Formats: sequence, structure tokens, C-alpha cells
Amino acid sequence: MSYIYEILIIGLVLSADSFSAAVAMGHRPFSEKDAYRFAFASGGAEALMTLIGALAGSLVISRFSAIDHWVGFILLGGVALHMAYEGIVDLNSKEIKEEKLDFHSFKKVLLVSFATSLDAFGVGIGLGISQKPIFPFILSIGFWAFTSTIVGLHLAKKLSQKFGPIMNIIGSIVLGILAFQILKI
Repeated sequence: MSYIYEILIIGLVLSADSFSAAVAMGHRPFSEKDAYRFAFASGGAEALMTLIGALAGSLVISRFSAIDHWVGFILLGGVALHMAYEGIVDLNSKEIKEEKLDFHSFKKVLLVSFATSLDAFGVGIGLGISQKPIFPFILSIGFWAFTSTIVGLHLAKKLSQKFGPIMNIIGSIVLGILAFQILKI
């Protein structure tokens, strides 16, 4: 049963960046088509980067099995630190940005989707190293990124600007805990 929780928690944690991006970008007017396009791009990028990371992690395990748990720990720990840094910087940012009233271009949506999925790549490497079945994680990560993007867009006008950074900080704590759990494997 704890395996199912691990799958759900990792997917939920990795969706923090997608949620934050959606909240940040959702202050512009958008149609349902824009929302679903952004959500599919976000969920697809997260899932794809997790798969690529897992494949890379599987290659690492065959060459570095003696230190694989340390590699996974360092990667997940690095992702956690990066997410915490982003959350703290965003939380302390007092800069107000003026933007046009059109929703973002699909090119920008794709760029943001892949930029927020870099953490999924690192997690994928850790999963590949741990030799866990990757597809349940990919489905969970893609689902949660898709869902959090939709929710983030629709709640953007109701939520404070500080909620996204707080989710990043919470996500970094959970990933940090998962990084330390890899050392126990």
C-alpha cells in the first residue's frame, strides 16, 4: 500500500511547479481551449521528462551500482533545493509585472511546460536508479501536472500571489524527505 502512496505523492509533489506556473500565467484571460492546451503540454512534458530521466537512470545503475543510491540522493536533493530556492525567491519577490491581456502563446506555454518539468527529469533518474516500475509514476506525474495546471489556471484570480511559492517550498520538503529515503534502500 505504501507503494501506491509513493506514486501519488511523487506525482503530487512534482505538480507544484505546474501549479505555480499556471497560477502565475492564469492572471491573463484564457479560454477553456487555452487551459486544456496548457494542461496537456504541462502533463505531457512532465511525463516525458520522467521517462527520459528513468531511461538515463537505468543506464546509470548498470555502471554505478555501488554508488547508485548516492546519485539518486544527490539528484533528488538537488531538485528539492532548487524548488526551495525558487519558492523562497518568489515568496520574497515584490516585483510587480505588467503584462498584456492576451493569454500566452503556445510557444511560451511549451517553454514553461518543459522548464517546469526539469525536476521530473531528476526524479525520473532517481526512479530509474532504484529500478522501480516507471509507468505508474509516469501516469501519476502526468495526471497531477495536468490537473494542477487546470486548477491553477482557474484559481489564479482567487489565490494570492504567495500560494504558488509556498507550494514549491512544501514540495521541496517532500522531495528532500524522499531523497533521504533513497539512502535507506
